[in-house]
Amino acid sequence: MWSIRHKGRAALLTVGAIALLASACSSSSKSGSSSSATTAAPSGSAAGATTPSSASGSASGGSSGNTASASGVTPTEIKVGLITSLTGSDSSNSAAIPKGFAARIDQQNAQGGVNGRKITFVTEDDQSNPAQAPTAVGVALHAGVFAIDYESPFAFGAAQVMAKQNIPVVGGGYDGPEWTQLPNMFSLDMLHASNPVYTTDAQFIKDKGGTRMASLGYGESPSSKATALGAATAAKQIGLAAPYTNVSLPFGTVDVGPIALAMKSANVDALDGPIDGNTLLAVLTAAEQTGVKFKVAILATGYGQPLLDDAQAVQSAQGAYFYPGQTPIELHTPATMAEQAAFKQYENFTGVPGFDWSQGYLSADLLIKGLQQAGQNPTRASFTSGLRSVTSYDAGGLLPTPINFSNVSAIPTTTCAYYDQLEGTKFVLATPKPVCGTLIK
Repeated sequence: MWSIRHKGRAALLTVGAIALLASACSSSSKSGSSSSATTAAPSGSAAGATTPSSASGSASGGSSGNTASASGVTPTEIKVGLITSLTGSDSSNSAAIPKGFAARIDQQNAQGGVNGRKITFVTEDDQSNPAQAPTAVGVALHAGVFAIDYESPFAFGAAQVMAKQNIPVVGGGYDGPEWTQLPNMFSLDMLHASNPVYTTDAQFIKDKGGTRMASLGYGESPSSKATALGAATAAKQIGLAAPYTNVSLPFGTVDVGPIALAMKSANVDALDGPIDGNTLLAVLTAAEQTGVKFKVAILATGYGQPLLDDAQAVQSAQGAYFYPGQTPIELHTPATMAEQAAFKQYENFTGVPGFDWSQGYLSADLLIKGLQQAGQNPTRASFTSGLRSVTSYDAGGLLPTPINFSNVSAIPTTTCAYYDQLEGTKFVLATPKPVCGTLIK
């Protein structure tokens, strides 16, 4: 069954729901291996393509003057840690994160690493369990890592542990507001505690002919619920009707027949769904069976090769719109071509990169950016202060909305997104330029 995790727009797990998972998970940790060393430039890179971090900062440099300046740092090497969910409830959604991460690291090492140091890494498993997060962090630190890339909805379980030890942390930030509250944490998608509401989706729906929008969210997930309610508010703000909003769905449910009937009764012609892939697929199937005709359906999850490989999902999601989670590969920009070249050369992957592939790659790029900002002989303090000085990070063009790390608690007045549409067995670019929405105060 198609199941892809949604990015930070609506973290789909809550402290309460996760606590239930914790009691069912074991406490063992699984260690990964270091990335392989590379010495040549990526042979698959397109002409003119640049890696994201090298587009915005020094990619490498000589090793003269390098010292063992901090834990995990030697004159020739710097070791970092990747923590994600290799086992447990979220493992299927995180499958390619280590591969995307490794591809970006290998790509950087092929250019000389950072200041002449090769980047190596260890991978640890939090077992989809917040109670296991401190153990995974502890194992990584025992292995001598300098910084951590935490790619999991369960990072909050170890947030205070990492903060107390001043460990630099980068990641997706799709689990909670600690990413905007702790000075050592840097997120690719700032999830604000206030759940800001933007007109982006509503404006896209209106532009595509939608007039009556349904919005769905999980009752046990505050962020999913808030995002769905915010979508309805935004719709009304720009003149759309929002006759059906349901924010009491059980997490991951596929029992959605009554929802489809309710949407038909409300005569909706548009859908905004900050819920996971299994539920969305079930909603689309049930809607078709009950005669609901969507002019516009925005799916928060699903862009990527797994959907294209699932015949049932392809059939049910025909014509739906998706978030690529980054600048779409269909634009063929230098940054997207370099990304795909890295996936092909280092991981032998040529399909459509879904959220896990791109999230692994992007978070590795953010980690590399931090290492570059930290100086020739980095310390954990110089990593944090250096990355905190970056005011417009967009991964060399892979992120449609640049991030200002100097003031992460400030809510941006606009946010932008690309949309792709499923046509046949392909994703087709629906927005050559990102659609930008305004903040509803």
